[in-house]
Amino acid sequence: MRRGRRRFAAIAATAFGLTWTGPAAADDVSGWTATRGPFAWEAKRLSCGVVGEKPSRVRAHTRWRASPANGYMRLVFVRQVAADGAGWVTVQRQARSTRNGPLEGSRRIVHWSQWFFPFEDEAGATTRHRVVFEWRRDRAGRDRLALRRVRQFAPCVLPA
Repeated sequence: MRRGRRRFAAIAATAFGLTWTGPAAADDVSGWTATRGPFAWEAKRLSCGVVGEKPSRVRAHTRWRASPANGYMRLVFVRQVAADGAGWVTVQRQARSTRNGPLEGSRRIVHWSQWFFPFEDEAGATTRHRVVFEWRRDRAGRDRLALRRVRQFAPCVLPA
């Protein structure tokens, strides 16, 4: 059951993300979480999810205003659950990238969206979401990573 749900969520999120970037790429973002030099990023958690009913939803926007042709963006969406005395445990993770795709080297705003379906045994658990933003270069060596930033959201409790 979990594998099927994960596969469905990954396929749906990827399809939605790819179709959303085309016409919406020219849209302006209401406000950036932060900017640094030619980099800009923004992320929002739209919902925490409900076990057995609704997925948690996270939306992010990135921009690299001075991207070279060999530059690409990578995002990692992470959902973690609080473990008893062991801190946070990653239960779902989804990485996405513009590398070797039509958006590689793009100076446009790229819109990303991710859904995570909470598992049945997580009712009442405390969960949190993180988004890791990375701007990278297609080259070997130490300076592949141009910038890395993490946006972490406040924990929330999953209703049953």
